[in-house]
Amino acid sequence: MSKYFLLLMFVSGLLQVSGQIPSGYYDGTEGLEGTALRSALHTIIDNHTSISYTSIWTHVQTTDKKSNGKVWDMYSDVPGGTPPYEFTFSSDQCGNYSGEADCYNREHSWPQSWFNSNSPMVSDLFHIYPTDGYVNGQRGNYAFGEVGTATWTSQNGSKKGNCVYPGYSGTVFEPIDAYKGDFARTFFYMATRYYTEDSGWLTTEATDGAELFSWTKNLLMEWHIKDPVSAKEIARNNAVYGIQHNRNPYIDHPEFAMLIFGDDYPQAELSYQTPVDTILVGELYSLHLSAVDDYANAISFTALGTPGWLGFTDHLDNSADFSGQPAAIDTGLFSFSVTYGNAYSPAQEADFQVYVKASVSVSEIKSPYGIVLFPNPADDFITLNTYPQGLIRIVNMLGETMLSLENCHSPIFVGDLQPGIYFLQTTGHTHGSIFVKR
Repeated sequence: MSKYFLLLMFVSGLLQVSGQIPSGYYDGTEGLEGTALRSALHTIIDNHTSISYTSIWTHVQTTDKKSNGKVWDMYSDVPGGTPPYEFTFSSDQCGNYSGEADCYNREHSWPQSWFNSNSPMVSDLFHIYPTDGYVNGQRGNYAFGEVGTATWTSQNGSKKGNCVYPGYSGTVFEPIDAYKGDFARTFFYMATRYYTEDSGWLTTEATDGAELFSWTKNLLMEWHIKDPVSAKEIARNNAVYGIQHNRNPYIDHPEFAMLIFGDDYPQAELSYQTPVDTILVGELYSLHLSAVDDYANAISFTALGTPGWLGFTDHLDNSADFSGQPAAIDTGLFSFSVTYGNAYSPAQEADFQVYVKASVSVSEIKSPYGIVLFPNPADDFITLNTYPQGLIRIVNMLGETMLSLENCHSPIFVGDLQPGIYFLQTTGHTHGSIFVKR
């Protein structure tokens, strides 16, 4: 049975944003996942203060302003470089345009035709950004995707063309890598804020109302992880909160996205030959693992609970190995496991066991009466292959009786004995078997 573990890839982001979240804002979400978490978040961010569509022109001067005072347009900006052009608030507001750099307008990243331009979605600042009017027109109401052959490319590298991401092959729009996570978290917000409130919304190539199709969720999950939460988004989240009085949970808590949308991502399939379940002291134990998912992503492995004698190596090529040789002190049953998975869905777990027996020359000394005991050497218990009727005695090298049992039918506790060599005697016989107490 598979077990799931949240990949802790957003710890640094959480530390960065936690100080900005109002105290108690996400109370009631602890321990939730899937639909339960999505529903709880919907309740928290629902019924925000709806603003007028016209007021967006003013509000973006607070929510989307660069440090130099210019418009922060994700369709023309070049993070870490020099953008081909910049817009000035108010004076460069659209208006008419015939090409790039003419003016900026209000981009509904979740196209407003998908929800029939209804309120409050039409003026929800969390999915509305100031962008180049011409580039916005090129995007139109196409879904976001990853472009194979571009039919049009903006000056900052955003492009339109056929989708090559698994699950869809129509025309899509692809922003630059630096802002893909921003748009992914925007879509996760919309799918949560309007969860169960999407009556009349359209079914598109990417969505069914406020529900994301599988290929869309998978795409956005990859964008969400590859482009983590930025300082820009944190500042914008706080600014929008000051206006609408709700927040984007996926900026505050990036791990929420995986808990809600990650289960739909193709998970890794683990392959291995059935390992041996019993080995002798000194024998080599080896177990080779390999895994792959439908999208050919890198698969990572982590070992849990491995005994000291068993080594583990993740080869970083979608394969891993357990290997080791137990010593005489390593007898008994050992349980260990491995977690494995891609970066976009919860990791899975596989469990293994191996029983280490002492070497044949010690552990399988047979008496004339067919009694075999194991493990040998023993720690706390010894088990007999057959349980003779009558009295069973354990005596030391001096012939002193250390333990007496009548008609024993269960493992015998020898944990109180001192380390040494002992004889097991049965009724009417001098010696049954020899064992060593560690």
